[in-house]
Amino acid sequence: MRRFIAHILLVFALLIGVGGSLSAQELRLGADFTTLFDNTEYASMEGMSSGTLFGARLTPSVGIGWSEHNEVMVGVDLYQDFGHAKFLSDAKLQLYYSYQAPRVKLYAGLFPRSAMRGLSTPLFFDPAYCYYNNSIGGVLARYEEAQSGSYVEFAMDYTGMRSFDTREAFAIMSSGEHHIPMRGSKFLYGYDLYVGHYAKDYNPDTIDGVVDNILLTPHIGFDSNNTVILGKHPFNFELELSYVQSLQRDRINENSWEYPFGGELYIGLEWAGIELSNRLYVGRGSLLSYYNRYGSDVYHGVALYNTHKGIYDAIALSYDRWFFNRTVGIKAGITMEYDGAIWGTRQWLQVSARLNYGISLKRNRVIE
Repeated sequence: MRRFIAHILLVFALLIGVGGSLSAQELRLGADFTTLFDNTEYASMEGMSSGTLFGARLTPSVGIGWSEHNEVMVGVDLYQDFGHAKFLSDAKLQLYYSYQAPRVKLYAGLFPRSAMRGLSTPLFFDPAYCYYNNSIGGVLARYEEAQSGSYVEFAMDYTGMRSFDTREAFAIMSSGEHHIPMRGSKFLYGYDLYVGHYAKDYNPDTIDGVVDNILLTPHIGFDSNNTVILGKHPFNFELELSYVQSLQRDRINENSWEYPFGGELYIGLEWAGIELSNRLYVGRGSLLSYYNRYGSDVYHGVALYNTHKGIYDAIALSYDRWFFNRTVGIKAGITMEYDGAIWGTRQWLQVSARLNYGISLKRNRVIE
């Protein structure tokens, strides 16, 4: 840990030194804080286990910005799981370059997962997975139209470096949406694409193999876009229908393609931060074909999509609001989940603080 902290301080010093050679540079400071309570009651569900996640994460960061749109940042994710005597459960580096213009966003390095706009449904990433895997290691590029909200995005996340135990693991991701305004509301259509590759050693005493995991979800939807006001707060209605197509192959074990598919319908009603929603998936085969073999190493979404009954339903009542100029946020809720045979529950509470803007020191330097 001491060596890790020393390396972080060295990078800080290098950033400040680099800043001296840039014109119109800006020293940027910030910190993100999140504490998450996530409890699942899955004991009676086949192949599932109950559990509780409860911990806190602090991500201080510092960097240099220049020429209005460019920045180089370094930060560290500090994790602490509650109930453990160990000082700091984990610490992970963030180190990245970004270019942020009104229409174009570019990231390269180890950057926050929140920079990615697409693949936001629990089919792709469970909220608990995102909490413990807060960064993307690779690149991200996005073109977006601020007025309509339409965008197209590409990202690559390299999560496993070639070694004795793990040869490689990476994901290529892309998404896009086109929004069509209509009397204040909007219709939309788009897609989400995940192409995952996971490879481990060829030890004959293990069952680990080489897995290709492809998931494509074209979708259409409607968003009332807060055009209806009830009392002092807008009322919002969302509807989204997706076709879900998966292609999966374990090259060493079965070496044949599995292609489960289905459809998913999402309906959400939101007022004053309170949301009642239902997410229903109906399809053929488990979308997580090899989950019992590889678990979350390959699949990062909600594990109940592993249902072999061809149905997954999630009814959620939640509260999500930001306060104090969007610096403090609270998320809380309960979800009733159905795997085609039995109901389970999930309860969560997340408190966040974002202090990544408005804290800056500026100076101008003329380069000769």
